[in-house]
Amino acid sequence: MDEKLIAPELPVQKDPLSTDFEKGWHKVFSCEDLEVNKAISIDDFATQIVVWRGADGIVRALDLFCKHMGASLACGEVDGNGIRCPFHAWRWNDEGNCDDIGYANKIPPKAKTRSWKVKEEDGSIMVWYDPEEV
Repeated sequence: MDEKLIAPELPVQKDPLSTDFEKGWHKVFSCEDLEVNKAISIDDFATQIVVWRGADGIVRALDLFCKHMGASLACGEVDGNGIRCPFHAWRWNDEGNCDDIGYANKIPPKAKTRSWKVKEEDGSIMVWYDPEEV
Protein backbone atom coordinates (compact mmCIF):
# COMPACT_ATOMS: atom_id res chain seq x y z
CA MET A 1 0.00 0.00 0.00
CA ASP A 2 1.25 3.47 -0.88
CA GLU A 3 1.62 5.34 2.42
CA LYS A 4 1.37 8.67 0.56
CA LEU A 5 -2.34 7.94 0.06
CA ILE A 6 -3.06 7.65 3.77
CA ALA A 7 -3.99 10.88 5.54
CA PRO A 8 -1.92 11.32 8.71
CA GLU A 9 -4.96 12.83 10.46
CA LEU A 10 -8.48 13.97 9.75
CA PRO A 11 -9.10 17.68 9.12
CA VAL A 12 -10.04 19.77 12.14
CA GLN A 13 -12.97 22.16 12.20
CA LYS A 14 -11.67 25.47 13.62
CA ASP A 15 -13.38 26.52 16.83
CA PRO A 16 -15.51 29.55 15.88
CA LEU A 17 -15.18 30.86 19.43
CA SER A 18 -11.41 31.24 19.04
CA THR A 19 -11.79 33.94 16.39
CA ASP A 20 -11.67 37.71 16.52
CA PHE A 21 -14.75 37.97 14.29
CA GLU A 22 -17.28 40.52 15.48
CA LYS A 23 -20.96 39.69 15.86
CA GLY A 24 -22.79 40.44 12.62
CA TRP A 25 -23.12 39.63 8.94
CA HIS A 26 -19.89 38.81 7.08
CA LYS A 27 -19.47 38.75 3.30
CA VAL A 28 -18.09 35.39 2.19
CA PHE A 29 -18.72 35.32 -1.56
CA SER A 30 -20.32 37.09 -4.52
CA CYS A 31 -23.82 35.97 -5.49
CA GLU A 32 -23.01 35.89 -9.19
CA ASP A 33 -20.27 33.30 -8.61
CA LEU A 34 -22.50 30.73 -6.93
CA GLU A 35 -24.66 28.88 -9.43
CA VAL A 36 -27.55 26.55 -8.63
CA ASN A 37 -26.29 23.10 -7.57
CA LYS A 38 -22.79 24.41 -6.85
CA ALA A 39 -20.95 24.21 -3.50
CA ILE A 40 -17.85 26.10 -2.37
CA SER A 41 -15.67 26.01 0.71
CA ILE A 42 -15.03 29.20 2.67
CA ASP A 43 -11.93 29.38 4.86
CA ASP A 44 -11.90 33.08 5.73
CA PHE A 45 -14.79 33.03 8.19
CA ALA A 46 -14.95 32.27 11.91
CA THR A 47 -14.57 28.60 10.94
CA GLN A 48 -14.45 26.64 7.70
CA ILE A 49 -17.87 26.36 6.06
CA VAL A 50 -19.49 25.00 2.92
CA VAL A 51 -21.89 27.29 1.10
CA TRP A 52 -24.17 25.98 -1.63
CA ARG A 53 -27.12 27.04 -3.75
CA GLY A 54 -29.87 24.41 -3.78
CA ALA A 55 -32.20 23.49 -6.61
CA ASP A 56 -34.65 26.13 -5.33
CA GLY A 57 -31.98 28.85 -5.73
CA ILE A 58 -31.61 29.47 -1.99
CA VAL A 59 -28.11 29.68 -0.49
CA ARG A 60 -27.29 27.57 2.59
CA ALA A 61 -24.23 27.04 4.82
CA LEU A 62 -22.93 24.35 7.19
CA ASP A 63 -19.65 23.53 8.89
CA LEU A 64 -17.31 22.28 6.17
CA PHE A 65 -16.42 18.82 7.41
CA CYS A 66 -18.86 15.92 7.45
CA LYS A 67 -19.48 14.67 10.99
CA HIS A 68 -19.33 11.06 9.80
CA MET A 69 -15.76 10.70 8.53
CA GLY A 70 -14.44 14.25 8.08
CA ALA A 71 -14.75 14.72 4.32
CA SER A 72 -15.10 18.23 2.94
CA LEU A 73 -18.76 18.70 2.05
CA ALA A 74 -17.65 21.20 -0.60
CA CYS A 75 -16.25 18.21 -2.53
CA GLY A 76 -19.66 16.54 -2.37
CA GLU A 77 -22.63 17.11 -4.58
CA VAL A 78 -25.67 19.31 -4.15
CA ASP A 79 -28.72 17.04 -4.04
CA GLY A 80 -31.97 18.96 -4.29
CA ASN A 81 -31.62 21.50 -1.49
CA GLY A 82 -29.19 19.42 0.57
CA ILE A 83 -25.57 18.45 0.16
CA ARG A 84 -24.15 14.92 -0.01
CA CYS A 85 -20.83 13.91 1.47
CA PRO A 86 -18.34 12.62 -1.13
CA PHE A 87 -17.26 9.68 1.10
CA HIS A 88 -20.45 7.83 2.03
CA ALA A 89 -23.18 10.01 0.47
CA TRP A 90 -24.80 11.15 3.70
CA ARG A 91 -27.11 14.04 2.79
CA TRP A 92 -27.22 17.09 5.06
CA ASN A 93 -30.03 19.64 5.02
CA ASP A 94 -29.83 23.37 5.72
CA GLU A 95 -30.65 22.85 9.40
CA GLY A 96 -27.57 20.65 9.83
CA ASN A 97 -29.45 17.36 10.06
CA CYS A 98 -28.51 14.27 8.12
CA ASP A 99 -31.76 13.45 6.31
CA ASP A 100 -30.67 10.54 4.11
CA ILE A 101 -28.17 7.69 4.19
CA GLY A 102 -28.87 5.66 1.08
CA TYR A 103 -27.55 2.38 2.45
CA ALA A 104 -29.13 2.62 5.93
CA ASN A 105 -32.68 2.33 7.23
CA LYS A 106 -32.03 4.50 10.28
CA ILE A 107 -30.19 7.79 10.67
CA PRO A 108 -28.11 8.02 13.87
CA PRO A 109 -29.59 10.58 16.31
CA LYS A 110 -26.18 12.30 16.61
CA ALA A 111 -25.95 12.86 12.83
CA LYS A 112 -26.09 16.65 13.13
CA THR A 113 -23.75 19.46 12.20
CA ARG A 114 -23.72 23.23 12.75
CA SER A 115 -25.73 25.32 10.31
CA TRP A 116 -25.18 29.01 9.63
CA LYS A 117 -27.67 31.77 8.79
CA VAL A 118 -27.16 33.07 5.27
CA LYS A 119 -28.56 35.97 3.28
CA GLU A 120 -27.98 37.53 -0.12
CA GLU A 121 -27.74 41.29 -0.19
CA ASP A 122 -26.31 43.80 -2.66
CA GLY A 123 -24.72 41.05 -4.75
CA SER A 124 -23.04 39.40 -1.76
CA ILE A 125 -23.57 36.19 0.12
CA MET A 126 -23.36 36.96 3.81
CA VAL A 127 -23.15 34.63 6.82
CA TRP A 128 -24.21 35.58 10.35
CA TYR A 129 -21.73 35.20 13.19
CA ASP A 130 -22.71 35.53 16.84
CA PRO A 131 -20.49 33.87 19.45
CA GLU A 132 -23.48 33.46 21.73
CA GLU A 133 -25.26 31.32 19.10
CA VAL A 134 -22.33 29.03 18.29
